[in-house]
Amino acid sequence: MEFEPDTINVEGLESFMKALKRPPPVSRVGILGSKTYRKPAPGEKAAPATNGTIGAAHEYGAPSKGIPARSFLRIPISDRLQGEMEGSGALSEAETKEVLRVRTVVPWMKKITALCEKIVRGAFDTGGYGKWPGWKSPNYKNNAMQLLVDTTQLRDAQTSEVKENG
Repeated sequence: MEFEPDTINVEGLESFMKALKRPPPVSRVGILGSKTYRKPAPGEKAAPATNGTIGAAHEYGAPSKGIPARSFLRIPISDRLQGEMEGSGALSEAETKEVLRVRTVVPWMKKITALCEKIVRGAFDTGGYGKWPGWKSPNYKNNAMQLLVDTTQLRDAQTSEVKENG
């Protein structure tokens, strides 16, 4: 399964960038870099899959394997980012003035990316904010008693980065 990144439109970023005459930075949230590797289970020499492979199967679903989609990135961020930005003051007049004063959106984008990470952590803590389908068997139990948090490796693999573009 090849991963195609999704793009979230952050309202107002283009006008900031026009004012600053710079290309927007690139912000990524998810399983990045070394975080894709998993620790092998006791008795295994190597983990049979990476966090990236497991994450993609859960994010998009893998019907052939009986895995329903349980989005911890795309849907929670799309549903909640605007409200988180408004609630945090990230869209305030003071933030706008600061971006124009320092002539870069990178510090602002780092704040937005941190909000995205918070949303993703919340998805793991709340079963996708109540949207994830439950286990097939109501009697199933795992180590953490939470969907997608059996070994905590997938949840703990979530990270982010912001890079200047251009």
